[in-house]
Amino acid sequence: MSHRVYTNRSIDRQVFTPKNENIVQTEKDWGMVQKHWIVVANASHARLFERASLTEPLIEVTDWCYPESRMPASQTERAPLGHSEAGRAGLAPRAELKQQHRSEFAKTLAKYFREAVLSHRVNALALFASNPFMGELMSHLDAAVQKTIVAKQGLDLTSLNVTELDKRLRSEFRL
Repeated sequence: MSHRVYTNRSIDRQVFTPKNENIVQTEKDWGMVQKHWIVVANASHARLFERASLTEPLIEVTDWCYPESRMPASQTERAPLGHSEAGRAGLAPRAELKQQHRSEFAKTLAKYFREAVLSHRVNALALFASNPFMGELMSHLDAAVQKTIVAKQGLDLTSLNVTELDKRLRSEFRL
């Protein structure tokens, strides 16, 4: 499987895999400008948007893909299907593997947000993530990042285009 970083004028796309943990950050340098970030995510895809105020348009900054979270277990497992290392039979290994992928992706996002908060690139963070990914992500966010969270909602909004997302965020969440 080939892993690429896609770049466009208004968006930097990053692909994260367990084999490629050292992704080169391609985010633009924001300097000292304070930004409000809005994150929409699920276990395999996350999108980061920003705006400085409600009067400004929503701008997509970064897009992460973690395809292993959605792959069938047969394509990502190393052990025979249906058996764990402890020799138990059943569905546990597949569930454990999906949980592991979800946790790795959440850790990657949490690290990115932590670095942004500590470098003062963001002062407010709104999270919209599917369940149970929201819980996984929240469990990996440290206190500094959690202090910046101004809104969180257990919704998967990753499929909305920028215009639809902007409209929904303004009307339903005043973001």
